[in-house]
Amino acid sequence: MRFLRAWIAAVLLSLLGYLLFVVTGSDSGAVAYPPLRLFGELTQLLGIPRLFQIVHQIFGLGQGGKIFAFTGVSLLWLGGLTVLGGLWRGQIAGLIAFVLMLIFTPWYVALGYGVAFWLLLDGVNALLAPRSRVASTSDASTTNTSTINTSTTTTSTTVRAGRTVTAPAQPVLHQPDAARRTTTALLAAGGAAIAGGGLSALFRSGGETAPAAAVITPGGPLPFGITPVSQWYYVSKNLEPFDPKVDGAKWRLKVSGMVRSPQSLTLADLKRFAPITEERTLACISNPVGGPLLSNGVWQGFRLSELLKATGVVSGAKYLIWEAADGYTESLPLGRALEDDVLLVHSLNGQPLNVKHGFPLRVLIPGRYGMKQPRWITGIKLSATDEPGYWVKRGWSKTSEVELLSRIDQPQEISPLMKAGEASFIRGIAFFGDQPITRVEVTVDGGKSWKSAKLIAPRTKHAWTPWELPFTPTAGSYQVAVRAFSGAVAQKEAEADALPEGATGYHRFIVNVS
Repeated sequence: MRFLRAWIAAVLLSLLGYLLFVVTGSDSGAVAYPPLRLFGELTQLLGIPRLFQIVHQIFGLGQGGKIFAFTGVSLLWLGGLTVLGGLWRGQIAGLIAFVLMLIFTPWYVALGYGVAFWLLLDGVNALLAPRSRVASTSDASTTNTSTINTSTTTTSTTVRAGRTVTAPAQPVLHQPDAARRTTTALLAAGGAAIAGGGLSALFRSGGETAPAAAVITPGGPLPFGITPVSQWYYVSKNLEPFDPKVDGAKWRLKVSGMVRSPQSLTLADLKRFAPITEERTLACISNPVGGPLLSNGVWQGFRLSELLKATGVVSGAKYLIWEAADGYTESLPLGRALEDDVLLVHSLNGQPLNVKHGFPLRVLIPGRYGMKQPRWITGIKLSATDEPGYWVKRGWSKTSEVELLSRIDQPQEISPLMKAGEASFIRGIAFFGDQPITRVEVTVDGGKSWKSAKLIAPRTKHAWTPWELPFTPTAGSYQVAVRAFSGAVAQKEAEADALPEGATGYHRFIVNVS
């Protein structure tokens, strides 16, 4: 029963801490949430390229690996507190919890949680622990009796030299009554239900309700090749429920460091810069060959160079450091940051950015993978020295430059079936950051011969290039593959894992025709 009571105290501590985290809307300073910090430490470990590949081979792309990590955090956090509270009394358990939390939280947060666990554990034990009862003593006039014991008292009566001696009453420990056992069991079961419900919610995680199909103008159709917001790929270092929920009214973009005029700007302030609307494709560095972590949209924002000119960059500044609301950091050489194609954007497909895609402001840098383009940005710092980004510290690409890629979307790899004699197409996209796609070739015989596909010119050089090849197959099996070219640069045929520099290789699979 001691461990059940410790489990109840651990769940109560977690609930109170999470409520504080939700109310304050932050994981910094005095309101840091230790389980979330522990999750961050574990995901950083899993982010090491070799471990990342193993985890994603087992659990798939997207949030699967992070849910695995969070399950581990739950076992470490709730299980660890339960063991501490079951083995030691409140003061000692709280002290040990404090020391362990110093590893991944500020000292004052660890101290607060340690004291809170101590008090909760003592409180739960006082409320639910078995009670002791002392039987009353009475003078007994008994002769010729050596010792009398009953089940309800420890009073012993002994006749010595013709007089009766009564020993002091001793406490007798009784088992908790049925009501106390039932209360403990219900509270423990309730804690298990809360913990299990939280995990199941993460496994079902869809986050916020996806908006309807995006539009560029109210009521207007989507242009060809634009990904609706509801279908945009989503990858985060966080579990989706722990992505930052930024209050737009309180949010400020702080520009600091080596600038003449430090700024703290609202979204309304930023929208005064000359607006830019442009179609651009964004790809994730962890996207495998032919994978889904690639989307295309119409973005609205302004040039970063205009903001930097307004603040005035001090001589000697060489790097720009991004800071985000979830603690994510990245950097960019100042020379690249001053180029006109680097944007700060607040809208996607005619709608303000939603939580998943970086509300209220994110970065767009052509030719770089998404890890180089932070969401939820809160700060821009100019510096004379570089600071490695969140994933760069763990061995991921420092430059994060997009590899030349191509993908087959029709027929779909997950159901590669076509009808014999029916005129159709093999279709897909090709992409090389801000470099043009000049040729796409398709094979249906495993590479013995290649045919040039028709390219559909993108509206901007920063968007993917759709392509198609007419195909009227006869019955049989076909080994299809695609490769792209950008001038003299050919797509790499050699297969390489996504990390640390981006996946390479031809997208290929078998199509069955009947």
